[in-house]
Amino acid sequence: NNRYFQLAMFLALLMALFLPDLWVILNQADNSVLDVLLTLVGVLFVFEVSVQSIGMHKTYLYSFFFWMDVLGAASLLLDLSYITQLDQEVGGDDVSNNVIIMRAARIAKLGARAGRFTKLAKLLRFLPGMGNVDDGAGTAKLISSKLITALSTRTSCLIILLVMIMPLFNLWAYPEEDWSPNSFINILEACYMRYPARFQQQLTEITAFYDQKSYHPWRVRARNMQHPVEVTNALPWNSPNGPPTRMSNNVVFTSDHLIVEFNFMSPNQLDAWMNIILLLIVMILMIAFSLILSQSVSSIVLKPLEQLLTQVRQMASTIFQSVTDMEVVMKEEAKDDRSEESVEDAKKFGNETQLLAKVVQKLAVISEITMNKPVLDAQTLQNLAEGDRAVISGFQGTIQDTEFADRGDVENGLDMEAIELAQRAMVENAGLSMELIDSWNLNPLELDKARNHVAAMYFCSSHNHGVEFDSVVMGNFLSDAESGYVKSAPYHNWFHAVDTTHGVYRMLQLYAADAYLTREERYAVLVSAVCHDIGHPGLNNGFLVETSHELALRYNDKSPLENMHCSKMFELVGQARCNIFSTLSKTQYHEVRKVCVEAILHTDNAQHFSMIKDVQMLYEVNSDLWDASRNLFLQEDEPCLAQEAIECLRLPDNRKLVLNLTLHTSDISNSMKPFRISRIWAWQVLEEFFVQGDAEARLGVPVQALNDRNTVNRPFSQVGFIEFLVSPLIFAAMKILPATEHLAVQMLMNARSWQKQWEAEGKVPPSDSDKKLLNERIIKMENKFRTSQAGKNPPEKLERN
Repeated sequence: NNRYFQLAMFLALLMALFLPDLWVILNQADNSVLDVLLTLVGVLFVFEVSVQSIGMHKTYLYSFFFWMDVLGAASLLLDLSYITQLDQEVGGDDVSNNVIIMRAARIAKLGARAGRFTKLAKLLRFLPGMGNVDDGAGTAKLISSKLITALSTRTSCLIILLVMIMPLFNLWAYPEEDWSPNSFINILEACYMRYPARFQQQLTEITAFYDQKSYHPWRVRARNMQHPVEVTNALPWNSPNGPPTRMSNNVVFTSDHLIVEFNFMSPNQLDAWMNIILLLIVMILMIAFSLILSQSVSSIVLKPLEQLLTQVRQMASTIFQSVTDMEVVMKEEAKDDRSEESVEDAKKFGNETQLLAKVVQKLAVISEITMNKPVLDAQTLQNLAEGDRAVISGFQGTIQDTEFADRGDVENGLDMEAIELAQRAMVENAGLSMELIDSWNLNPLELDKARNHVAAMYFCSSHNHGVEFDSVVMGNFLSDAESGYVKSAPYHNWFHAVDTTHGVYRMLQLYAADAYLTREERYAVLVSAVCHDIGHPGLNNGFLVETSHELALRYNDKSPLENMHCSKMFELVGQARCNIFSTLSKTQYHEVRKVCVEAILHTDNAQHFSMIKDVQMLYEVNSDLWDASRNLFLQEDEPCLAQEAIECLRLPDNRKLVLNLTLHTSDISNSMKPFRISRIWAWQVLEEFFVQGDAEARLGVPVQALNDRNTVNRPFSQVGFIEFLVSPLIFAAMKILPATEHLAVQMLMNARSWQKQWEAEGKVPPSDSDKKLLNERIIKMENKFRTSQAGKNPPEKLERN
């Protein structure tokens, strides 16, 4: 693409096209200098082919221009006199007397001309509209350029082929020749044989005939033998014009006794002029048709296409928040390999067509997510064991959408620093440490009632959300909420409530949620965690529906437990001594109630997979934004999201999704905590399942697969729970909330720990094939985790969390 190299090759091409004919017109004595120049031109042609074959081997090698360059370089051999002997004198007798030989000579002449026009094909790359388009050109201009190149190439080749092929139609016709040189020597030969005395007169008369011709005899001489005296006196005869300067202009005719040499300088020069004119006409036609095609393509293709692609950009801007940022990313990706012409074209197309492709891809992903397609496909489910399918059996349902208006935070007069100091003092006086509170090592099962109460008070404290409340009322609310939990439930008890509230507290911290969630929203999701399982009987919704339990009948089989939890929470709040929302205005109360109800209802496992789809949708619609935000998060020392990501999360629907995601993730977060704690909670939840299974057996209803204490392998069931339920949710969440990535890391470590325990503690040792199968499943999870990562996560980021 170097401008000087292109200029040098263009000059070399002009030399190859016109120098041989100019040499004839200038009547140079020999072709030695011409041969040197054409040899240098041939070396340049070979160098050009080699450079382009190496530098652009994907787009140039074996392309149209490659073959034209090869033929053009090869045809140059036809103009080199030391190969074709073009500068030697020409014999006329045999040619004049043998039609086949004359036709062969004509073919050779047409072959040389064909070689000249083959080189002319190299000129196509310099025609208007056929050069490289600037990097900044849009898709429409690039398409227009490529269309002009294709049309101009074909039209120009057609013109060249017509000029080359048309003379072939006369190839087999009887040759049209000027027989006067043959007649000249025949007449002299006849006079020599019959009337030697008249030879001088005859020679004078016949040479005078050529005075009006463009060619003429310049020398007549006798062969080396005995001749009549009259002939010897007349010969040798030389024309006063002298011999031709170029040997190729000297045409020799012979007879039995005489040799006549003609000077064909003028006809050869005329033929050279005609060749040059023909070349110029073909070049003019090529350029003219190229310009006409360029204008036609511009009016027919370029302008309408530019209008269409302008609409594409407008459409894309509604899907992507920043089309410009995405184009910058595309251009940076295109810098990986600039040596290929195809890469240059791809870069130029990046403005609109790659944008359109990315939009279509984005829409396809969104369409796939929004379709009623399960997260786990049928084939995966079919390949699962009965125990694995049981893990998923209760996690199906539909999503309900409600509106939630954004109102923003309002500053109040609370002294947050004083409140936080007081709360910290309360925690430390209870024998807890802030280091434990602010980590994932807190386990409410290992704390007594007083410490759990203090921890819950600290999690709901005003300094964590900014909403004012009476601490006495909050104490009453927490005490009555604790009393509302069924103490006999092995898992869904007050300890689980405190554990879930701790999870919400930690996640709001890691998310830097105060940047996009309002005070009331953060307050609502924290107190929702306190009551999200209040009154839980230790039986799941499936059991309640199967046994026609009072709750199932009351709530029409739709999330009976979750509806009951919401009802009991607001029954508590309805008591003046427990009304933690008494300081809110009526509008604020209604908004808080919506958040509480929505978040608690979404703890129903039937909402699990639809929530995953919602999170996936949020990421796919704004994937470039979230990837850039994650990169910023990895670069900062403190929890931080890009401003564009914060603005996106401030949208009402997105805030609602984050709130529901936070409570639900905290509710099932045991698998993402240190394995020691995770194992304790796993035993608790399995024991609750087994108690329900015992009840199912007593009542004669089908025993759910995970509820049979005699058949369930505990470690193996936990791997399935992680693989099919927890990992899809956390892998989706970490794309928009990168602070949760360390939870996914811990979850994968727990899966490996459960694998080891399954292999070591099973009643029946697993077979090698079973071990291999489970190991492959965990490896697949680990690969999904890497795919979900927008980049490599530095170890220090995991340690910070």
